[in-house]
Amino acid sequence: MTTAANPATKGQRALLSFSVEGLPPREELLFRSLVRLLDHRTHQHWAWKAGAADLRVVGEPATATATDAPPAKAVPVLAVGHVDPQRGGHFLALPLHADVLEHTLNQLGAMVVHARGLGLASPDRHIGPDEEFRLLRWPPAALLEVPVRIRLATLMTGRPTTLALLQQRSGLAQQDCLDFLIDLRRADLLENTRPAEAPLPTPDAAATDSRPAGPAREPVQPGLLARIRNRLGLLPTGSR
Repeated sequence: MTTAANPATKGQRALLSFSVEGLPPREELLFRSLVRLLDHRTHQHWAWKAGAADLRVVGEPATATATDAPPAKAVPVLAVGHVDPQRGGHFLALPLHADVLEHTLNQLGAMVVHARGLGLASPDRHIGPDEEFRLLRWPPAALLEVPVRIRLATLMTGRPTTLALLQQRSGLAQQDCLDFLIDLRRADLLENTRPAEAPLPTPDAAATDSRPAGPAREPVQPGLLARIRNRLGLLPTGSR
């Protein structure tokens, strides 16, 4: 008997992205429409993204490069077509069926979330505890499915924050705060507000580059003779 994914994860669904390449326009439109219709049934929230994404959906012309990436950093590939070109890989046959697509998305979503936990996901997963962010606008409902996320978004409204500060203010686990920040970043809702600091010069470099500063010179005060000449309108010798 196959055990379904934990239903509790539907209350705190991760936001995952998918890209589509090599599918005919009609089939791509149908695929993206089905994913939106299945959103209330999938264990993760899937959103289409142009470019690099958590999942690559490829048609028959694009499957030749589906396995080019190194295994440790490979993005899962879902082939869609009439014949499975991967021979045992993740494949959906045309025409698409909603139940089969739902099962496949849940299976691949669990793989992506598991890879995130192992640190094998994209560099977006790495956020330093002191990296400072500002929330650009209020997140969409898809990112605020549970009250704790509404609370996190409220704490981020109107002021920059960091992972460590957000965890301290909310009292939540670091992983909960990190997952929310990652989802916000993937949705382009975060702005980095802490510019990179220029490294301070080393003592050796400072000694090499700096010139020895001489003693500060006192401003020259005009003497008595200079004041008399100035009053008589006489120019000092050598100024002609």
